[in-house]
Amino acid sequence: MAHITERLIWILNGFLVLLYAAIGNLHAIVIAVSSIFFVATAPEEQKTWAMGAACMALAASLITPAPVPTFLLVMSIGGWIGLYLEQYNRIAQRWNLIRGQALYSLAGLGFTLYQTIGLGSIINSDPMLMQGAGYLNGLIGIAMYVIPIGFLAWLAQGIWAHPPAPATPEVLINMVRSRNK
Repeated sequence: MAHITERLIWILNGFLVLLYAAIGNLHAIVIAVSSIFFVATAPEEQKTWAMGAACMALAASLITPAPVPTFLLVMSIGGWIGLYLEQYNRIAQRWNLIRGQALYSLAGLGFTLYQTIGLGSIINSDPMLMQGAGYLNGLIGIAMYVIPIGFLAWLAQGIWAHPPAPATPEVLINMVRSRNK
């Protein structure tokens, strides 16, 4: 009886470890699920690019520091909402989502590489280079917040501000009044 109880405790302990690891990587799990569905529903000509953007987003959500995984999650959820609301040109909207996710993932991976290598701390010998490194650190920090906000603004613009219809207003008014007859 003690042997069965011990096995159940080991199983429960393993489940708790998996649950703890899943909660710790919740951003990555949600982005992975979102990306799998996004790649699966992409048109054939966009599948390769969507898969590349999804892999970069997953890598970025796993290894990048603080604002990047959260903003990737917001961009992913916002992208799905935007794709659902889009009625005019879903293929173009999907392509914009792929580009935005890939751009921010690449920027996040570059940000992580910059911090890991410590390029800002290498330039301690010259005061002018130190000022430049401080300026570069500020630009990188701002970019990590501005890129996703710009992406979401671009997404909203793509949903609610479409180009005008190809016909003149008089033709459109006549089509509506006559119900295309």
